[in-house]
Amino acid sequence: MKRIAPVLLLLTGTILAGSAHAGAPILLPGNLVVSVEGNGVQGATSGPYADNQAAPLTLFQFSHTGTSSASYVNAVVLPQTATGANHAISGEYGSSSEGGLQLTADGKHLIIMGYGVNAAAFNANPTAFGTTTTGSSKSTALGQSSSIACGAGCTAVPRVVAVVNADGTVDTTTALSGVFNGNNPRSVASVNGSSFYVSGQGTGSDATGGVFLAQRGATTATEITGLDATGSTVSQDTRFVVIHNGQLYVSVDSKGGSNAARSFIGTVGNGLPTGLTNPTGAGPDPDSTNGPIMLQGFGNSPGGTGKLTLTADQTNGVNKVGKQINLSPEDYFFANDDTLYVADSGDGKQTSASNSLGDGGLQKWSLIGGVWTLDYTLADGLNLVANTASSGTTGLLGLTGEVIGDEVELFATNFTAGDTDPTFLYGITDDLDSLTRPVDSHGNQTEIFTQLAAAPVDSNFKGVSFAPSAGVPEPATWALMISGFSLVGGLLRRRARSALA
Repeated sequence: MKRIAPVLLLLTGTILAGSAHAGAPILLPGNLVVSVEGNGVQGATSGPYADNQAAPLTLFQFSHTGTSSASYVNAVVLPQTATGANHAISGEYGSSSEGGLQLTADGKHLIIMGYGVNAAAFNANPTAFGTTTTGSSKSTALGQSSSIACGAGCTAVPRVVAVVNADGTVDTTTALSGVFNGNNPRSVASVNGSSFYVSGQGTGSDATGGVFLAQRGATTATEITGLDATGSTVSQDTRFVVIHNGQLYVSVDSKGGSNAARSFIGTVGNGLPTGLTNPTGAGPDPDSTNGPIMLQGFGNSPGGTGKLTLTADQTNGVNKVGKQINLSPEDYFFANDDTLYVADSGDGKQTSASNSLGDGGLQKWSLIGGVWTLDYTLADGLNLVANTASSGTTGLLGLTGEVIGDEVELFATNFTAGDTDPTFLYGITDDLDSLTRPVDSHGNQTEIFTQLAAAPVDSNFKGVSFAPSAGVPEPATWALMISGFSLVGGLLRRRARSALA
């Protein structure tokens, strides 16, 4: 038997690899995956990309020991060339608001948004992709490319959804025109990878910003949030879209619209909407016609802009007790129905508060009596700087977590003042039941961020997620596995006959 076992392992290994690209990396459940824009080469000390240029999108996989350490495993580079119905996909190096990465609700796929263009082709002639038709002064920026028809000699750039499976295969057949024109595709959420809620920013009143719904393989999408606020003349401006317990949520941090400057997390429709939501503007945020409805308490008052006056537990080492600040939510994680962790960038886009400093770091919110309350902010170990600084970490961008017993293990990427500042992956463990910031007998904080990994030179870490589960093999894979095991059985019988002869 000892001589036969290696044959079995070799055959089953070949069968499993047969469902992926030749030599494709394997993403293992429980590992962390980080989206990377830029050079994306582990250990690189230099790279060819400048701020705002198109660059490859890469996924780094890390094994980890709780939140105390992590080790690089491998990388999946998303396609830079079109193949069949699949499109190339790139990111904008230095963009502060894209690259969100998360699992589908069923846990079987990773999903991320980008731009449907080869990076080198775009960088060779950016204006050929409509960067001067969208009203921007950044004519070389990928995010300013047109996603709508832009005239003779101009090639529009669709915004593309990438679906990444545990076996390393990537689907980029969903390439959407008419969304996020001249601006960033930020995030995508999905139940099972068959349809997608996409979120991002448009340009002015072109109706291409906000949340949209698209079917897998589609080229157009259905409006979910529509135009914004007064007179419904400005595109919505939304960030991370998430599905939790069958309800669609989105984060907002915007100064767009004549009276729609606001920063909060809110629900979008009732459950999983398929068309325009909240058409009458009913609910706690009357400025949000068709748009998200602010979670009760996530702001200064019903209909508020998302500002609050800090208590001691809510400070982050940069701001102070009693100061009024603007929230700036990015990614977020529901530990349960009553506990919400929020990655706050510390660099709010709207300025309704009396103080310009934000509250960057990891915020813990609890639902108490139907109202969401900010319990405390965790920031020790992040080495935060004020949002007025020219460089350094002001807060957090990407976030994921899991509940283990009465603790929550959380993993985040940092948000920076400068577009191409160094970026990192951090880990921290929080007491799930605590409503006050944990400290020792001397008043020192006991929950401190650990730096787990640093992005290579000329690269930015953006989103973070756990790796997908492998799921159930496709019928063709089952057939190949059965054939393989039949072959193994034949070898066993042949060896048995040989032993008897």
